[in-house]
Amino acid sequence: MTAEFIAQLKSEWFERFNGIFENSKTIPSSDLKCVELCQERCCPRPDLRLKPPHKVSGSIVVLLPFEMEYLMERTGVARDVFRRWPLALTPDVTIEIGMFDLGKTCPFLTENLQCSIYQFYPLDCRTYPLLPVLNYRRELEWELGSSCPSLALLNPKFGEAVKLIWQELLPVLPQAWWDLYAFADHWKGWPDPKENCNAS
Repeated sequence: MTAEFIAQLKSEWFERFNGIFENSKTIPSSDLKCVELCQERCCPRPDLRLKPPHKVSGSIVVLLPFEMEYLMERTGVARDVFRRWPLALTPDVTIEIGMFDLGKTCPFLTENLQCSIYQFYPLDCRTYPLLPVLNYRRELEWELGSSCPSLALLNPKFGEAVKLIWQELLPVLPQAWWDLYAFADHWKGWPDPKENCNAS
């Protein structure tokens, strides 16, 4: 029963991702001045880059349930390119949540400094610099990525579209995922695996 339950959840999430990526084609531009102002290395546009790929370090990116598996199926990448973290959906069902490591090169950054999965890149990347926060009433609030230097230029229509995506996901995201997402945002580095035997 557990295997059937997980397979059903995976199928449902894959359908959500297909819809998100199709609808993303109509999201208004963020209007951020990435090329002119930003020194971050998460964007696929090569004219931003001043560092070689092996010197490029990224932020923590927390994937949605089954988003790691979706990326694996769509791109052919192996599971071991992700940091994996256990997430209990129920007392009897635990899945792995994929993440990108803090301070390490994004595994999808190519030698010519482009995003190799731009068509399918994670929602956490796709909706940046808006960051969802779940309050104690299970209502969404919003923070802005503090490292973005052109926040004042952010297109409100982009923000509205991004908020709608997250609002539609709210009923299907378990509290355990939100706890992990909030916790990861404050990490200064990954916990020592010896301190957390569930880390992989």
